[in-house]
Amino acid sequence: MKEVSGYKEIVPGKKWFATLVTRIFFFFIGMGMQTAYRIDPDVKKEVDSWPETFSFCMTVVGGPSMLMLKKAGSFQYLGEKEAFYCDVEMCFKNITFAYLIMTGRISVPNAVYHNRQFVKGDLSYGMSIIRVLNIVQTLLLPNFLARFYIKEVPKLTFKKVVNRAITYFNISYGAIK
Repeated sequence: MKEVSGYKEIVPGKKWFATLVTRIFFFFIGMGMQTAYRIDPDVKKEVDSWPETFSFCMTVVGGPSMLMLKKAGSFQYLGEKEAFYCDVEMCFKNITFAYLIMTGRISVPNAVYHNRQFVKGDLSYGMSIIRVLNIVQTLLLPNFLARFYIKEVPKLTFKKVVNRAITYFNISYGAIK
């Protein structure tokens, strides 16, 4: 038999664009959740039902992540930190699946159905986090885009427009800061 060591090993390239889109999405969702906690009573009520010190992480296995912490009456986006211990961790199996979800090509329920995402931790808190994410996505995205992410998009009211403006301002301020 011939030696196979003479062949060059093919190494797949890095998916830099998908990683960048996922990192940007995590930043906007994290800052949006932090702002929505202050301005939206539904988000505040949902987050206040969690334990006093509660953390959750959304992560891509071997890729970017987002860490949120509820502590001492505040809800903070801590950025892309490695979570040593989180109460709930929502993981995407790889960057391709995360990219498909972030760009709205597949919905989160569809991703869970096809085994592209899994949750570590208490599932009831995971469902609560999904409810908060749905509210935040309606704040961040225009209605014609939000329909790709959320099953039922609520009607646009004046208060929701004002909350969107506040959220956009806080996210841009957080990006500069």
